[in-house]
Amino acid sequence: MPRTQIPVTQLSDAGVADPVETTADTVNGNQVANTGKTVIRVRNAHATLAQNVTFVTPITVGGKAVADTVVSIPATATRTFGSFPTALYGTQMPIDGATTDIKFIVFEP
Repeated sequence: MPRTQIPVTQLSDAGVADPVETTADTVNGNQVANTGKTVIRVRNAHATLAQNVTFVTPITVGGKAVADTVVSIPATATRTFGSFPTALYGTQMPIDGATTDIKFIVFEP
């Protein structure tokens, strides 16, 4: 099955309310439209365990795969990431959350 798309909320000078979080799809993975200015907020909803998020780098250099970016999010913590160069992460960036305790919100300036 295809990866589950995470919606992107456009930021504005008028402000925006936080959108509904997207739960990590642990079976198919997630993806998000990436312009290189994309900002991703990741929340770990687990009360006691850290959880990993993987920002997949779908490219190769010289025939060798570029290592994915794996980040551990502490229990109950929120981390914000960006920007993601399109040459490295692509314009449809794959993201993998370790469990359904991982929640995503994506913004674009």
